[in-house]
This record gives sequence, structure tokens and C-alpha cells, in this order.
Amino acid sequence: MTITIRPYRPADAAAWLAVRAQAYSRSQFNDQIELEREQYPEDDFGYASVIELVAENDGRLVGLIDAGVFNTERSQGDLYVQNQGTGSYIEVVAVAPTAQGHGVGRALLTACLTQLRAAGADFVEIFTRGDEPANRLYQSVGATEIAHNWRVLGSLKDAETPRYRWRLNRDSQELELTAADGQRVLYRAEQPQWFAVFTESALADFDIEERYRERTYFLKLN
Repeated sequence: MTITIRPYRPADAAAWLAVRAQAYSRSQFNDQIELEREQYPEDDFGYASVIELVAENDGRLVGLIDAGVFNTERSQGDLYVQNQGTGSYIEVVAVAPTAQGHGVGRALLTACLTQLRAAGADFVEIFTRGDEPANRLYQSVGATEIAHNWRVLGSLKDAETPRYRWRLNRDSQELELTAADGQRVLYRAEQPQWFAVFTESALADFDIEERYRERTYFLKLN
């Protein structure tokens, strides 16, 4: 497979979204498939600049990576590595399932890290879940885990089951729920639901249907 890495172009949008959806649907990021491509306004993300690259094979888009270089405010206030120079963060990486295993992800990551260095980034943070190929790739370039937690789909074992009175309002065609204290309930959580769990011991508090370990990696660039 011949891989060409180049900057993202607006004309790539449809293929870019398709590759991300195909890749994420087979990964632990299947909850993050979006219908529109992200934009990265500085006021929302704290990026002084953004690197957006794609990988092509025979003119077909087969991979993508986006990363942002922190502005001064975000570098100084970053949760994980404050005041260690200029930071950066990889927002999204995806490789089409048919192109996986051919070095596309490594080529994208290598090109992205080179451009982050050129843009003045001193380090990069990478967030991922339990997909082993991704974790092996980041570890192979020297990234080290600096934080982790678990993402759990489940129900708390000791959670009290709320008791509701149900009524159909035929005029408004709305379901009206009333709690035991007589107050109307305007929304309720469905079980099971997703939880962020911060200690391994706390996993015992849940009846778990699905869980991922979420990891943040740190890589010094300069």
C-alpha cells in the first residue's frame, strides 16, 4: 500500500466523515460518530493553531488526524501538565478498516508529530480507550500513560428504584410522571447508563454491561 499524507481540504469532508464513522463503528469510540466535521474555534478549544492531515491510497482517503497546539492560557492551565511549555492535543485519529494494519496510523501520527514540533509544541497529550492497536502505536513512539479512568455502561447495585405515578395528558399528548413526593418529573435517567469511574475498586459498585479503560498519554516532543 502506497500512503500519501497531505493537509485536509474542504472537499474531503464527506470522505473524512465516512472514514471516521467506519473506523469508530468497530472501535471503543463508537459513541463518538458525528454527522458533521468538528471545527476548533480558539475561544472553545484554546488552540493557537490546528493541524489537520489525511492519508490517501491511490487517491482514496483512508485515514485522518487532527491536532491542536495550545495557546498560552491553555498551556498554563492544562489539567494534566501545567506550565511545561507549549502543549498540544490529538483530537481525532481514524483509519478505514480496509486500510488498517498497513502503517497508515503510524504514518499519520509521525507526520502530525513532526508538524506539532514545527509549530512550537513541547509536548502532546493523546486520549484513547482500550483498543490495543492504538495503545501499542502510542507506546511505540514513546508516549507514557499519565492518567486513566473507566467508562462504564451499567447500573449502581445499591441504587434505589424510583417509584413514579404515570399519567397520559390527552390534551398535550404528554406522559406526566409524578414522584413519590408528588412533584412532577420532567426527565429521568434510563438504566443502564454510562458512568465515568475513577478508581478500579469502585467498579464493584456496578452491575456492568460494558466497560472501557480510558487513558491519557503524554509525549515530550522537544
